[in-house]
Amino acid sequence: MKSFRLLFHISFVCSLYFFNSCSEDQIHTDLSNLNNNIDTLLITDISGFNYKISPDISGYNKLYVGSKEEFTFLSSLFNFSSNGWDTFFDSTVTVDSIFFKVFSGDSLIEDNANLNLYFSTDSIFDESNSLVSELENVVFDEWVGLGIPSVEVVIDTSDTVSTFQETVFKWDIVSLVETITDTSTLYRTFSLLLPSGNGSFFELYSREYSSGSLDPKIEVYYRREIGSNPDSSVVDTLTRIIYVSEDISVIETLENEDNVNHNIFLSRARGSRAILNIPFDSLSLPQYSVIRSANLTLFQSGDSLYNFSVRMDPLKSLPDSGSSIFNVDPYENLGMYFSSATVASNKLQISLKSYFQSILMTDSLINVGLKFSASTSNDLFKSVNFDLNHVNNKLEIFYVSP
Repeated sequence: MKSFRLLFHISFVCSLYFFNSCSEDQIHTDLSNLNNNIDTLLITDISGFNYKISPDISGYNKLYVGSKEEFTFLSSLFNFSSNGWDTFFDSTVTVDSIFFKVFSGDSLIEDNANLNLYFSTDSIFDESNSLVSELENVVFDEWVGLGIPSVEVVIDTSDTVSTFQETVFKWDIVSLVETITDTSTLYRTFSLLLPSGNGSFFELYSREYSSGSLDPKIEVYYRREIGSNPDSSVVDTLTRIIYVSEDISVIETLENEDNVNHNIFLSRARGSRAILNIPFDSLSLPQYSVIRSANLTLFQSGDSLYNFSVRMDPLKSLPDSGSSIFNVDPYENLGMYFSSATVASNKLQISLKSYFQSILMTDSLINVGLKFSASTSNDLFKSVNFDLNHVNNKLEIFYVSP
C-alpha cells in the first residue's frame, strides 16, 4: 500500500540518521545520493459555486434587535432553564422583587428606549438546532407583554477620570413571580422586539460575551424567615441570580444577492457559503513527495477588506443537488484538515498543505471539494466577494520528491 511504502521510506532515513548520530565511530554518508528534488506545482484552474443556508443564529457574542444596513433583526430570544427555582418553593421564602436584565456597550441609549419584553411558558427555540425559517414568523399575540425597560448608564468613578462601563436594561417582572417560580413550569422564554415600523437598532451582550457579569439574567430579591416563632424569628434578605441558558437573535431572511458565476460570496448574516473545486489528487505529485507548502491565493473583487477571516473545510462527500438554497447545510465536512486565514491587501492566502499531504499518503482520501465560509469571529455585517476569474488566483505547491 502507498501509505506503508512511504512510512517505510521515512523510517529508513530516520534509522540511518539515528545510527550515524549514536555510533562512536560515525559513518559519514553523502546525503546527496538520495537525489531529492525540490520543485513547484502551479494550479490556476480553480472553479466554484455559491450556495445559501439559513443563517447560523447561535454562538454570537452579541444580540441584536432592529434594523442596521440591509439587515433586520426581528427579535432576540432568551431561555431560562427549569433548574434553580426550587429555592422559592419553600413556604418560608417571600419574593420582594424580581428583574430581567440585559446589557449593552452603547452609551447613547435614551431612557425611554422602546424595546418591549414579552414572556411565554412555551418552548419556542433551541439555540443549537432552531432555524431562522422556523422563528421569523413567531407571533407574539398570546405572549405576556411586560413593557419597556428602565435604562441605567453605569460609570466607573474609581479613577480620577470617569469612564463608561455599560448600559443596563432592566424590566420589573414581579407580575410573573408565581409563574416563574413555579417548579412545574418547564419553560421560561422571553423575547425582545420593537414595535412595527420602529427604525431603532439595539446591540446587546449575549451569554457568549463574558463569563457571567454581563450575561442576560434574572435577579430575585427575597426574604427567608429562620425560626418557628414569628415574634423572635430572624429574617435574612437574600439575592439569587439566574443566568440565561440559551439566547439567539432572529434575523429576517434576505433575498439572494445578485452574484455572477465567476464570483464567490461569503457572509454570516446572509448564510452565504461556497464550494471550490481544485484539480488535485494522489497522482498530482511524484510518489513519496513531501509538501513544503501549499498556499491558495484568491483575490477580492471591489474595495479592499481587511480582518475578514475565512474558514476552509474539506468535504466528506459531494451531494447530488440541483438547488443552491437550503435550510441546513448539505455539504458535510470531513472533520479534519481544516484551516483559516484573514483577508489582507485585497487577497486571501490560505494553506491547504495538511489536506493535500494527507491525500498523497492515504489511499482512501479523495479530494471532492473544499467548503469556504465566513469564520464566526467576523463582524456579522461584513461580507467578502472573491473573483474566480482573477488573473493572479493560484494554488502554489512547493514539494520535495525522491
